[in-house]
Amino acid sequence: MEGLSVVPAVRADVAAVTEVIAALESSLYPQAANSFSHEDLVDEWSGLDLERKTYVVRDGERVVGYGAVRDRGELWRGEGYVHPASHGRGIGKLLATSFERDAAARGARRIQNGVYELDAAACSLLRSIGYRAVRVFREMRIELAAPPPMPTWSEGLRVAAFDPERDALAFHAAQQEAFADHWEYISRDFESWSTNHLTSERFDPALWCVVRAGDEIVAGTICTANTYGGGFVQILFTRRPWRRHGVGAALVADAFRRLWERGERSVGLGVDAESGSGAFRLYERAGMTPALGWVQYEKEIRATAVTANDQPPI
Repeated sequence: MEGLSVVPAVRADVAAVTEVIAALESSLYPQAANSFSHEDLVDEWSGLDLERKTYVVRDGERVVGYGAVRDRGELWRGEGYVHPASHGRGIGKLLATSFERDAAARGARRIQNGVYELDAAACSLLRSIGYRAVRVFREMRIELAAPPPMPTWSEGLRVAAFDPERDALAFHAAQQEAFADHWEYISRDFESWSTNHLTSERFDPALWCVVRAGDEIVAGTICTANTYGGGFVQILFTRRPWRRHGVGAALVADAFRRLWERGERSVGLGVDAESGSGAFRLYERAGMTPALGWVQYEKEIRATAVTANDQPPI
């Protein structure tokens, strides 16, 4: 690892970090080439403390690796990327141990590290330093060749436009309730949720769906255009009392229609492939197929500093 340094990212790094992520992604998933963009990274960084939560690995002036962590109390979640031209130099291990060191120093008890499912070297590295695979996530995608059919809503439900002044608090509360039974879900306070969604440059209320029963919000979606290579369904939820009544299928159809009308022909979303909610099967029935995959690895850590040792490099 001679010549390598790890420092926080700065805004001027956005082009170099984008190149690292895009190069790794396209080397593993050639069909997804050019799906990760400069604008995607800018949006991801909009709610991230770069000084405390990002890691850039430099070889002199060149950026060869990147990582980010999100602090959720005793559980930290990280993700790391190594440029394929720099594999085999220990950069992946340098990122992983940096995550662990900072998480341990700040009192975390567990750390999860997400890597591409097809990145065999990264998966092997994490297993070699004590991680175990705990979950698989997929990006599902569909290429729309014709206008999607109109959604069919259950009786008693109505769709209304999203009004940030009127709906933001209730929409946030409904989403948090609906996600409460998802794997390892940790609720987000309204302020951070609002920063992430409402102040994003990609915020467009016309791409949100608000479903009501009377005056109560029971389901909804948040979609964005020009995200990860096309239209993207960032959030899709149905509160428990309204599940199993076709609401999910209607939400998907509604999202397809909104994004089609915006000019998007490729639509994606992320899903927990092991969820018991049936979401993966729902998206398959809608015609979506897996495009990318991530494995979430986990390790218990002690509240002490972690140092690197001689392990297989990546």
